[in-house]
Amino acid sequence: MVEKLIETLSSEAVVFEEFLKLLSQQQEMLVNNDIDGLNRVTGLQREKVAQSQLLNQRRDKLVAEIKSANTIEGDLNVSMLLEHVDEHQGGRLIQLREVIQSFTQKIGEVRNQNAMLLNRSKEYILRTMELLSKINNPDSGYAANGETVENSSFVAVNRRA
Repeated sequence: MVEKLIETLSSEAVVFEEFLKLLSQQQEMLVNNDIDGLNRVTGLQREKVAQSQLLNQRRDKLVAEIKSANTIEGDLNVSMLLEHVDEHQGGRLIQLREVIQSFTQKIGEVRNQNAMLLNRSKEYILRTMELLSKINNPDSGYAANGETVENSSFVAVNRRA
C-alpha cells in the first residue's frame, strides 16, 4: 500500500509540475493578449485540476487503508508514516513532500501574478472606456446663470464574456 501511495504522490507531483507550466503559459498569453491561446491553456488547466482531484481521492483512500492496516489514530502525515515504512520508502516520501510543497508554493506565486495581470488589464480597459466616453462630452460646463452643469455620459459594457 505504501508503494501505491508513493506512486500516487509521484503522479500528483507530475500534475502539479504540468499545472505550473500551464500557469506560466497563461501568464505569457495574458501579457501578449492572446485570447485563443488563453482559452486553450485554461482548458488544459481544467483537465489538470480534474486529474489532481482524482489523484487526491486515490491518495485519501490509500491513506485510510494504511491507517486501518497499521491501527493509526488521527491524521496520518509523512512524519507518522515514516515510523511504519522502510528507509528507502521514507526517503522517497520525504523527497515527494518537499517537491509537492515547492510546486504548491510556486503555483500560488504564479497564480497571484496572473491575477494581478488580469486586474491591471481590467483597470486599463475601464480607464480606456472612461476616456472614450468623454471624447464628445466634456466633464462640466457653465449654464447661462453661471452655475456648473455636469455632463454625464455612460458606456455600457458587456462583462459576461
